[in-house]
Amino acid sequence: MDTTTTTATTPPADDAAWEELVSSALLGTDRRPPAGLAGATPARDMPGALLDAAALHTVRRRAGLRPGPAAPLPEPAPEDPRAPLPEAARRRLDQLLAGRAAPSPAGRRGSAPDLAELLPQWLVLANRQGYKAPPATLPALLDAARARTDLRPRALRLAGPRGLWLARLNPEWRFALRGTGAGGDLPSPQDAEGVRVLWDEGLFAERVALLAAVRTEDPAAGRALLASTWAAERAEDRLMFVDSLRTGLSDADEEFLEEALGDRSRNVRATAAELLSALPASALAGRMAVRAATCVGLDRTAPVPTIAVEAPHECDAAMQRDGLVATPPAGRGERSWWLGQLVEAAPLPAWPARFGGRTPEEIVALPVADDWQGELHAAWCRAAVRQRDPAWSRALLGSPAIPPATGPGTSSLAERAQLLSTLPVEERARWVASFVAAHGLSEAFQLLGVCAVPWAEPLGEAVIDALDIAREAGSYPWSFSGVMGLAERCLAPEAARQLESLTARPDEAEDHSPGAGDYWAEAFQRLVSTLRLRAAMRAELTPPEPGPVQPSSP
Repeated sequence: MDTTTTTATTPPADDAAWEELVSSALLGTDRRPPAGLAGATPARDMPGALLDAAALHTVRRRAGLRPGPAAPLPEPAPEDPRAPLPEAARRRLDQLLAGRAAPSPAGRRGSAPDLAELLPQWLVLANRQGYKAPPATLPALLDAARARTDLRPRALRLAGPRGLWLARLNPEWRFALRGTGAGGDLPSPQDAEGVRVLWDEGLFAERVALLAAVRTEDPAAGRALLASTWAAERAEDRLMFVDSLRTGLSDADEEFLEEALGDRSRNVRATAAELLSALPASALAGRMAVRAATCVGLDRTAPVPTIAVEAPHECDAAMQRDGLVATPPAGRGERSWWLGQLVEAAPLPAWPARFGGRTPEEIVALPVADDWQGELHAAWCRAAVRQRDPAWSRALLGSPAIPPATGPGTSSLAERAQLLSTLPVEERARWVASFVAAHGLSEAFQLLGVCAVPWAEPLGEAVIDALDIAREAGSYPWSFSGVMGLAERCLAPEAARQLESLTARPDEAEDHSPGAGDYWAEAFQRLVSTLRLRAAMRAELTPPEPGPVQPSSP
């Protein structure tokens, strides 16, 4: 059936009669009887006569409308060749989408899992298996992505081309079109003509997404694409584009980034310098190494080998071109500010030679003269994170058994978490497990957040043991609510068996917090329920193993 619009053809006289009826209805028929009914209708029957006249005029007005031109129909939704969800997984998605907006009980009491926190994990599992969203769930899926930006990449991936088609029909879902090409699809990086057309004619968000896609598949082609229009780009656009070179950054990008050091925009220069300093073999890294070596060295005249520091006395134009910011933040001294930036940008492999062939662990263990240790070690921490150097990260982290305040490199948990992110996944989990075993959970929340999910067995066991110890000690249970929430999302589902014995309500000692036993029991019950639900989700989304091939009968 065609979609039509209508055009009014009622005469002005009919409009005047309608306005007369409306005025009488508003003022009352006793105060202003309709002109067409006055004198012919008794006063007591006037209200009913007014309604009859209004009904008659309504029919007349509608009959005076004629069909307008048909509106164009939307284009058909594109096909999505991916496999449909298994039926059990489809029902689970409906459950998660329906429960995502339900407010959590105050204080997270009760044993029911938090469905809103399970939806992201479900999306990861579904996308990993290459499933597509059922058409009927697309509106709810887009609503969920609109409400939570952290869900958007995974939700839009599951929604696929049909989700983007639907998003074009509802202004509230237009966020889904940002960063996509025309029609919601980017050209393949192998489609040279399509890439060039979108790069030359696309919107800024489309061009950013295109550059990221090309850069991911072919870093050299992405760099060449950017260089082709670099001089004509706006400063704010150049900043976003040069930042995209983090993907696939290599020594081949040095020439382009070195030229960007002369850019008109200070932010572009700073970003280019940061990327160059992450390349230990770059010319900028070499210049920074020379500058840092004039500031930091070994004082051999001291009774024991000691690191001597002489902070820069100026920040000249060459240093500023290489990315140093001359003006420090409020409360920071100029010289310490310049020193930190120099050491952070200097290549870490240059320091062992500067310190007589010592290893990173031996260098970090050296005393530092004149109270410069905090500034120097903090700069080395930033350098290890920027250059993704696991050897220096290990040295600055030290043993997890050492109290944080007396560690070799930093007592900041935020810096420790960043250093941990440079280590291999298994080593990271072992280090945090040892930290939790030695210091408990009160200081481990940030460290747990950088560990791969699901947590490896030693880490999961360490967290469960620490929670059990806290429960037995009568600690305030609500102070561990954050770790409990993290455990619900990150523990391996198989840990539910180990937790079953903790779901019973313990006997409360007199010195324990009132009601703590009930809280702990509910928290562990919720944790077990969540882990079992995650196991069910995984099973529902896992394709069945192919059965053995039966030999054909002769």
